[in-house]
Amino acid sequence: MERQPKQILICEDHQIVVDGLLSIFENQSDYQVKGFISDGNEVITEVKKQMPDVILLDLNLPNKNGIDLLTAIKKVHANVKVIILTMYNNQSIVKKAKQLGADGFLLKNCSSDDLLNALDNVFENRTFYIGKGVKQLVVENDGFVQKIKITRREKEIIRELIKGHNVPKIAETLFISAHTVETHKKNIFKKLDIHNSIDLVKLVNEKKLLS
Repeated sequence: MERQPKQILICEDHQIVVDGLLSIFENQSDYQVKGFISDGNEVITEVKKQMPDVILLDLNLPNKNGIDLLTAIKKVHANVKVIILTMYNNQSIVKKAKQLGADGFLLKNCSSDDLLNALDNVFENRTFYIGKGVKQLVVENDGFVQKIKITRREKEIIRELIKGHNVPKIAETLFISAHTVETHKKNIFKKLDIHNSIDLVKLVNEKKLLS
């Protein structure tokens, strides 16, 4: 049975940002934009009506700020994932957002890969996702994951490798060529300074590589 895409509600008052987000999700089979809201006063009503799977929440909406909205959103729809998408790169705001139940924190200048990684992470790993460049009070996983900069596609291939799948099987699963898989595999092993899949499994567990 075909998996239904996760429904996204965008809470953002700058149309150029909304347009950019819409273009990112236009060809994504895993995620689909259900709607967007530009006024803070309308957010809770729309959340109750649409019951989305995930909300991309700006902190600086007209009439009501995102931090206040975050608390209210989680009260009316406890299971919804909320990813903060903001220009404010401030350690105390990141900490506050996490304390109030946010599932991730991204800057508006993040890449589409970072955004998609954040979405994958909050649904698959259920850990607080911190986007590239976001200031943190504590650098988790001793900075290893941030330092090596694994791409979304590389994470997909790592997941398949640790399941024990070979290159042809991975190519079939991900709808890419075996040559492309082999190239990614070589790059992954080089980045991680490992030589086989056993080392990969160990590293994934030790460094929480897919978190």
